[in-house]
Amino acid sequence: MALVSDFSFQALDFGCQFSGRKFAGICYQDPMHVQRRIAIQAPPQRVWEVVTDLSRAHEWAVGFTDYPFISPDWPKQGALATWRYHAGPCRIRFRLSVTESIPAKSLHIANRSIFGHGLEVYSFTFSAGVTTIWYDASDEPNLLGKLVTPIFEQRLIKQIDATIAQLKEYCEQHNRQRAR
Repeated sequence: MALVSDFSFQALDFGCQFSGRKFAGICYQDPMHVQRRIAIQAPPQRVWEVVTDLSRAHEWAVGFTDYPFISPDWPKQGALATWRYHAGPCRIRFRLSVTESIPAKSLHIANRSIFGHGLEVYSFTFSAGVTTIWYDASDEPNLLGKLVTPIFEQRLIKQIDATIAQLKEYCEQHNRQRAR
């Protein structure tokens, strides 16, 4: 009998279908990978300023309100921050580290939590007055992360989508106000 096997099924409790791996009777999902692209009518430097100002993230980012620590050199490469994710009564701490920072071009933020580690990549391009952000988020969950991913994955994807939509609206509104 094999200890590891692939599986795919309809998760009735969560209304979503997913595939993953099974180890010794324990089912867990494969690592999550989310890619999005957003076009924002604002210069890349203004969009960069919004994305990298963690102290004001609550103004546009769903659920990104609790940063107990942001190093003074954020968003320079090597800078650190701590973000707490609120899930009901739970507070899950994520340690953030900037692994690449090229203003208005590229931002890579590594994260680590009790669920494993991940990476967010923001790549900026600019053409005809529009900044395009290519967003890529991936994770490498540990065993605990693999066990809870089916519970939180759809909620996190919805949160990412809402955050990106609000980023676009926020940047475009502020760009219009600065143009006046």
